[in-house]
Amino acid sequence: MPTDARSASPSPLSKPTLIADEAALKRIFDAQFEACLASAKSQLADAPVLAPRVVETTFISIWKQRGTIATQDQLKAALNDEIRHGSARALSRRSAAGRFAGGKQATGSHSAAPSEAPADVWANIHKTLNASSAEAHAALDKAGRHEAASHMKFAAKKKNWFVPVLILVVAVGVSVGGVMYVSRLGVDDATLAAVSNTAIQPLVTSSPGQIGSLALPDGSQLKIGPETKVFVPDGFPKKIRAIRLEGAAQFQVDPTSAIMPLPFRVVAKRMHVISTGTSFAVSAYPGDSAIFVTVKEGSVDIKSGKTVTEVKANQSAFADRGTTREATADERAAAFNWLDGRITIPNSTLRQVDAGLSRWFNMDVKVPDLPLLDRPASLDVPLDSSLLAIHQVEKSANVKFVYEGETKVFRDATPAAKASGAAAKGGAAKGAKSGAKKKK
Repeated sequence: MPTDARSASPSPLSKPTLIADEAALKRIFDAQFEACLASAKSQLADAPVLAPRVVETTFISIWKQRGTIATQDQLKAALNDEIRHGSARALSRRSAAGRFAGGKQATGSHSAAPSEAPADVWANIHKTLNASSAEAHAALDKAGRHEAASHMKFAAKKKNWFVPVLILVVAVGVSVGGVMYVSRLGVDDATLAAVSNTAIQPLVTSSPGQIGSLALPDGSQLKIGPETKVFVPDGFPKKIRAIRLEGAAQFQVDPTSAIMPLPFRVVAKRMHVISTGTSFAVSAYPGDSAIFVTVKEGSVDIKSGKTVTEVKANQSAFADRGTTREATADERAAAFNWLDGRITIPNSTLRQVDAGLSRWFNMDVKVPDLPLLDRPASLDVPLDSSLLAIHQVEKSANVKFVYEGETKVFRDATPAAKASGAAAKGGAAKGAKSGAKKKK
């Protein structure tokens, strides 16, 4: 992916992550297993036997997403999403398997109930995580389709002439099942399920301080912000013309036509930005509570819950689940000034500005004195000037940028002055006391 150069040098320090290694994942698994199992069973209705498999694939997916999970809130949201999607996939496969078996649900020897023991479920997860790439894909695939395969063992007992007929029945069943599934869920939910499939690997992942470009198979052009992932599902763009975004990107979308009849969708934080041909941008970083949308040409529809809002050219919007409003000038600047070559973080705190330095300039600056993180700070500089960015942070937050060994650090710029003032006051008080004694 072609990228724009940045002047900041990379930091040797890595970003903190909640799941640093497999041991951390195991601790989370031990703490969350019972709750995840109960959640899966509640969503699987009359098929609770599939719950251990759903939990297994959930934690395998969480491991794959570990680089984007930095807080407990993000972990909780990811677990809930994966269990919901995994349960829906399990029920869909089970329904398809039942149709293949003539509408009968497997019982007795045809039903292989996976163990609900945490040790057994973790053993399967551990095996998948430590297998080779090919073995891992096979294990994940096996975990996902096990419940359906157990219903179809009868097929091996049929005569050879039946195999072609079975293949035809399977194809028709999958097609009809897919249509029924989409009809039942609706286009929005079916699209969300497709782009959230854990088997999809990011088509592109940009690093901190890196801005790049991407061309999609439908001809749409993307400008990608740093720390951004773009997920493109199978069948794009003829069967499904939607992508999932984590981060920030600008889209130049080819309009719908007889060859390309589907509208273009960007799914971010379970919300949909729908365009039939326009130029717009979306900002939806994992740590943000909402998404921001700005339109340069044409218009887009934002679907947030049951709310549908049209955003026209030269307008910007803030969208949370079920709530959409016009973005403020500061919100628009913070989300989209990077498209014009600037990074803007107005009226904020040192915590947020420091995170912005990491994202946009690839500068990892530590703040050991934690109360300083809540100190007011702001930033508005060209993207090619990390030095000016440091100067603005020093001035706006009253801090000093220093190197301590190889570590970049922000320190309070006032302790020496405060200490000097306290000493002067102490000296004056001591002198006054001494003078009073002499008078006596």
